Amino acid sequence: MDATEQNAEPGPPAEPVLRHGGRCREAVVLAMRAFLDLLDGAVSGDSIKVDAVRRIARAVMDADGALGIYYDLHADGCAAFFELVKTERKRTDFFGRAITESLEPLLDDPNSGFQRKNLPQFFAALRMMLGDDVYTDYKDRCTQVANELRAGGEFVPLDAFYADARIHDIMERTLVAVARSFKRFDARKEWFLIVMNTDPHAVSLGSNMFVPKKTEEKLDHAFGDANFIRLFRTLLGPMRLDRFDEARRAGFLTKHGAAPEAVFGPLFVELAALEQTPSTPATKRLGRGIETRRSTAKRRK
Repeated sequence: MDATEQNAEPGPPAEPVLRHGGRCREAVVLAMRAFLDLLDGAVSGDSIKVDAVRRIARAVMDADGALGIYYDLHADGCAAFFELVKTERKRTDFFGRAITESLEPLLDDPNSGFQRKNLPQFFAALRMMLGDDVYTDYKDRCTQVANELRAGGEFVPLDAFYADARIHDIMERTLVAVARSFKRFDARKEWFLIVMNTDPHAVSLGSNMFVPKKTEEKLDHAFGDANFIRLFRTLLGPMRLDRFDEARRAGFLTKHGAAPEAVFGPLFVELAALEQTPSTPATKRLGRGIETRRSTAKRRK
């Protein structure tokens, strides 16, 4: 460090990042405006008695009528807003949010056979298909994108997050890994159904602490072939082959070393064949797993 740097005076302190204080400011501003309006009406010339100022201030603080109604409405708004802030702080898995957003058509349909109760099992299966290192890397990268878009604010602009090219890249790589994991379709599908139907009756809160699941948190139906088809048709919707133009196909080939037809085509063929297979009885749940069944290939003979 040279003499100039040593003698340089410190700059002004950094301005604090304002987050959600604006909600409180709105109520204060309205009260101050009411106070100033009353004050203007009480001023005689250029002066006003201190007792008059105190009387006007008490009138504003104890106000009923329109001002009191505003305070009530604003309090309700503040309560809802701060509850939203509290919920947002708990949402830290932005990789999970990106995946879940792609499944919204199923989650919004009560007859789809895929509920939010199924998400823990689905993410457990996804983690095993990707591997811990890749899964953690994707979570970290999604969190980094979210924090950049948040830009010091309280909320992440989710529309911008879902539209970000980096999130699209992570989602594409995830779906490529999922499709490649189904190279041995029948064995992988049966494994996937076992994971999806695993429903532990307790939730871990620590290494030696478990609490029973609430009734509404437990799975209420078996996850079978029809559910599997709907889930994967929705999940792989962005990778449908008719959605690839020449430019996207060329970029995909460069990135993944194979054409989209080679990566996703076999899985789409298997899904179509499974869809034509006569329905089989719902799988019985056996504690933490399910019964094994004949493979799809054998049923198709």
